[in-house]
Amino acid sequence: MMPCKRCGSDDTVKHGVVRNKQRYFCKRCGYHFVSGDQRVKESVAVKKALAMILYSLGKASFGMLGKLFGHSRALTYRWIAEEAARLPDPVIASDIKEMELDEMWNFIG
Repeated sequence: MMPCKRCGSDDTVKHGVVRNKQRYFCKRCGYHFVSGDQRVKESVAVKKALAMILYSLGKASFGMLGKLFGHSRALTYRWIAEEAARLPDPVIASDIKEMELDEMWNFIG
């Protein structure tokens, strides 16, 4: 069966059809759900990807991205924060002795 979206249990059963989509019920946590998530539009996914690219290149602010996509700057901030939370923490090699940031030399150690 479908694993539960809330607890991950395989103890689920079919529980009717709503708007031509099969519903499921988790016997362990009592959660009702449907398979897949059709709420995400393809255009929004493209906007999120482009916003992440532009922001990571340092070419755009949240306000500019909001104006570009027709959304609020708070929403564009949330898009970037959600994607950043998925990324692993950076690994810095222990043999690095100096770094250049914004044309300034900073000595480490």
